[in-house]
Amino acid sequence: MRRTQRPRSRNSRDSRDSRDSRSDSRFNPARTQSARILLSGGMDINTNLGEGFGHYRVEGESDILPFVTSANIACGAHAGDPAIMEAALEEARYYGLALGAHIGYPDLAGFGRREIHLPANELRASVLYQLGALSGLARTFGFEISQVRPHGFMYRQMFHDVRTAITVARAIAEFDRWIVLIGPAGHNLLAAGEKAGIRVAGEVWVDRGYDANGNLLAHSHPRAIIHDAHDIIKQATSLIRNRTLTAVDGSTVRIDFQSIHLHPAIPKAKMVAEQIRALMPNASPLSAEPYNPEDDEHSRLSWAEI
Repeated sequence: MRRTQRPRSRNSRDSRDSRDSRSDSRFNPARTQSARILLSGGMDINTNLGEGFGHYRVEGESDILPFVTSANIACGAHAGDPAIMEAALEEARYYGLALGAHIGYPDLAGFGRREIHLPANELRASVLYQLGALSGLARTFGFEISQVRPHGFMYRQMFHDVRTAITVARAIAEFDRWIVLIGPAGHNLLAAGEKAGIRVAGEVWVDRGYDANGNLLAHSHPRAIIHDAHDIIKQATSLIRNRTLTAVDGSTVRIDFQSIHLHPAIPKAKMVAEQIRALMPNASPLSAEPYNPEDDEHSRLSWAEI
């Protein structure tokens, strides 16, 4: 059955003062004192979409779309171009998915995975540029961006470097404070949301290995990637039911997450996605109001201080 995306009204959101929205019992920062998103329903299942360029296309991206709740579309930096972005938006609309922006470093040749370090002002501008590109096309489809998910080296850098995480979060906040930042679950993501005044959602991978501290294993580690579909489903089942997984050393690790990432390149992706969705019948897109941290000097860093 064809599903259609219900357009959200930016005007109705902008007309609400963020402080007045604290009365919403689902997303009440006065209750939580945290930028971590509060889920009103099930967890989000997100995937990446439109990560080709020119004649190149990623096979299998469309196969798992019926089983996810949100799609993060590449915005032209690490992958994607205007034609591919429009095609991806059409697919997201067809399946009724929430729209995410998949941002990365400007590195088409390296697919955004090479080590790149930009000054804070350039990183900010790059994030805003990518959000603007996707948003402009999305409006013709009746979409607004509801979440942002970093890619590649930017994703890894945000986990290890809180200043990078804050720079990205603050750029998102400048663009639209209603957008949720999805990233590696951990202290830096939460700190970035609290500094920027946006909500964040910790993410977990079902096809990646973790260490005893709940950190993703480096790609160079021999067990960084889970290659067996049944092992992927086993890890996903443990995460969904218990919020735990088995680390590389055999220990049990608990992870606080609000979104599960499904990559279209995982083994038997369609079968895995179908089984994971069956475990999460109440899966739903992320939605939030802006986070309102207490007014203090520590929450107002200038760009020069980052």
